[in-house]
Amino acid sequence: MFMTPFQSTPSIWVAFRNQDEADSLVTRMESFAQGKKLQSAPEDVLKFIEDVHRTPLIWLLVDQASSDSRTLISAAEQAQHLNEFFRCVVVGSENLEAWPNGTIHLHANSLSTAILDRLRNESHALRIANSRLRHMRRLQNR
Repeated sequence: MFMTPFQSTPSIWVAFRNQDEADSLVTRMESFAQGKKLQSAPEDVLKFIEDVHRTPLIWLLVDQASSDSRTLISAAEQAQHLNEFFRCVVVGSENLEAWPNGTIHLHANSLSTAILDRLRNESHALRIANSRLRHMRRLQNR
């Protein structure tokens, strides 16, 4: 994993009911992100929220089977309020309005490669935006 002093490596929490799929995604994203599995257990949700506080770039990736979880929706809403660079991707949600504004919704039949490519590209754009914002704030504080 690549890490800079500003922790620009994104943390991506994968909330998939199929644990084999979640394991595969976490393994395949190692080249550009720190992948973690999130189950609906309260302990996992607390770990996720703690990570939202610590990690500048953080994602929540949810599959269709978990997309109606009130616990995950609530965690995403809380994360959005706590971290300006939090982003959420939901694959195959039928209830788009339940998720926070700005959530990226992907088709239910999206290939894992397409999901990972989208996460990689969006994470790169977030790194650039985060870097520019940090630079602007440093200039303003002079």
